[in-house]
Amino acid sequence: MVRQGEIYDCTVAGHRYRVLVVSADAHNAVRIPWVVPIRHGHVDAPPYLVILVDADPVGGTADLDRLDRVALIGDPVGMVTGATMQRVGEAVAMVFAD
Repeated sequence: MVRQGEIYDCTVAGHRYRVLVVSADAHNAVRIPWVVPIRHGHVDAPPYLVILVDADPVGGTADLDRLDRVALIGDPVGMVTGATMQRVGEAVAMVFAD
């Protein structure tokens, strides 16, 4: 089962991306997971970009502006830290708030 916080390699339209699963495990068990791509490098982050921390298995930023549902196959390449997922959750709440 795909789990929240896991990172996968994904190919879309011939381009390879690393994506972070942001949907909850209960959702992922019965539906296609929601994911965000991981961009390379660090930038001055607006609210929709969450910088991954050094303890995460990959570097870069999670781009919430490109939230999408993707059927994932294969094994995860790693999992982000709880601190990163907490920041992702806070960013999702901020970006999608009423």
